[in-house]
Amino acid sequence: MALSVVQEPPAPSFPPSLAIPLLPTETELATTSMRTREAQLQDARSIHQLIHGFTHDGTLLPRRYSEICANIGTFTVVETNSGRFIGCAVLHVYGQHLAEIRSIAVRPETKGHGAGGLLVRALLDQGEASGIKCVCLFTRIPTFFEHFHFRVAEHHALRDKVLKDCVHCSRRNACDETAMVIGELPARPPSRFLPARHNADLVQLQF
Repeated sequence: MALSVVQEPPAPSFPPSLAIPLLPTETELATTSMRTREAQLQDARSIHQLIHGFTHDGTLLPRRYSEICANIGTFTVVETNSGRFIGCAVLHVYGQHLAEIRSIAVRPETKGHGAGGLLVRALLDQGEASGIKCVCLFTRIPTFFEHFHFRVAEHHALRDKVLKDCVHCSRRNACDETAMVIGELPARPPSRFLPARHNADLVQLQF
């Protein structure tokens, strides 16, 4: 889950009327000219295309279009005040003890204008309003999230996340993402859940 620069997502195969809008202008990209809101069903194709463009190098986990539609209420989008789609993110709630920022992405050509920061703040506000004790994420760019007071954590401390995604990930024995949290870590998992082993910059998850 990162905001790293990748190539522009491939041309959509769906009707042009449903494609991501044209690139916003520099004026539209000013932070004061952007806003976040809860995603609507009509955003699903734009979200799917954007996420797809970040899956080829493993930056984001793939999300099927049908899955996005079924869970559209969990997505938050950032757009210009004129309604041009810029990016999206999800706050996945495991329970009051933990939520995760997932599928966070902004259009590569808009990088550096504050859209990612708006998404992070919006999701943290959602977590606070819901009484979530800890928000986590896995990323390759920890320095970005340090600006929002996230701190590095051990992968095995986030048992819900590991059991949901990591056990199915092809890189589970050589994870190159940094686990980060803000808030109170969940209670220590049972002893049968073994800690991660660190080897250089890679993390081996053991089960």
